[in-house]
Amino acid sequence: MDINLSSEEIKKLMINNFNPNKRDEYIPLFEKQLASYFGVKNAIVVSSGTAAIHLALASLNIGKGDEVLVPATTVIMTVMPILYQGAIPVFVDCQKNSIDFDYTDLVNKITSRTKAIIPAYLWGCSYDMDKLLSVSQKYKLQIIEDACQAHGSKWEGKYLGTFGKIGCFSLKNGKILATGEGGFILTNDDEISEKCKLLRNHCTEIGNPEKSFKEVGWNYRITEMQAYLGILNLEKLDNKIEHRKLQTQYLYKQLKEVKELGIYDYKSKEESNLFSPLLWINGVNKGIKIAKALSERGIINSTGTFGLIPANNRESIKKYCSTLNMYDKIYAINSENLLNNIIAVTLMEDYDKEKLDEIVKNIKELLK
Repeated sequence: MDINLSSEEIKKLMINNFNPNKRDEYIPLFEKQLASYFGVKNAIVVSSGTAAIHLALASLNIGKGDEVLVPATTVIMTVMPILYQGAIPVFVDCQKNSIDFDYTDLVNKITSRTKAIIPAYLWGCSYDMDKLLSVSQKYKLQIIEDACQAHGSKWEGKYLGTFGKIGCFSLKNGKILATGEGGFILTNDDEISEKCKLLRNHCTEIGNPEKSFKEVGWNYRITEMQAYLGILNLEKLDNKIEHRKLQTQYLYKQLKEVKELGIYDYKSKEESNLFSPLLWINGVNKGIKIAKALSERGIINSTGTFGLIPANNRESIKKYCSTLNMYDKIYAINSENLLNNIIAVTLMEDYDKEKLDEIVKNIKELLK
């Protein structure tokens, strides 16, 4: 990330951040540019991807007793905002060897209390958006997209994060578009946009104290400095996405002839940002063993390094859901098999050919 700030720019950022009476300058500009880039009416920057999902749920008045369909194949951060709202996460299995929903399982879990579906585009991969939209329209369910790893991924030329009522993104370090920490929301609904802006700032209406604090809100603001970094990095986003694709494609090319390996089967209508190279390891639960061994050698990956497992198997989720009759019946076999047999390599922007060759070398050695 090549960012050079002049002393004058640093001084201006400091004034903006430490003067409580100074009106934000870079935050609204960053929001305007995000909306323009993704082709939506509104963008709202917040403190994290988790905050984005939480505000999305709150803005749709999803609360205690409401059910939200969520993939078992996702990170726990997708699920926690549902718990924050006192709602019920209903876990849906994935298809065999795909992060996409098992749509039979999805439909079977819809009840009169179901209010929304959260697809999670893990590793920048798309769901079948045609099927997902069809289900949501038939059963009148809102779609909240977890696009935290899918900056720039598309389905039939349209950006993921712009299909549902609300799209949620992360700006955490390690993401293709990053500000160190942060997130943003995309929506074409002006009312939801205004509500999210209120909720992220304690429901404070600047300049109208008598109208403030009428609802419970949160401190989910982002700083001017983060917004400025976002503006600079958004200008380079297309190049960053292309760089990530080249990194991933290089690894795929070097490993495609290895008979013990397979490459994730992307859908014909999707254009993934290739956030992580995805490799199948042949052999029952052999992938997780290789993933852990790679992590010990300094090759960062989702399952071996970060311990990614089906979200419904997390202890905190189990405790929260322990009193729910339906929870004991959840058995996401495809999700378990997927995460036990896939290696999702974590790439950094500065990984050069030498580093990529090191990853290839370690994978080949461990497979022997």
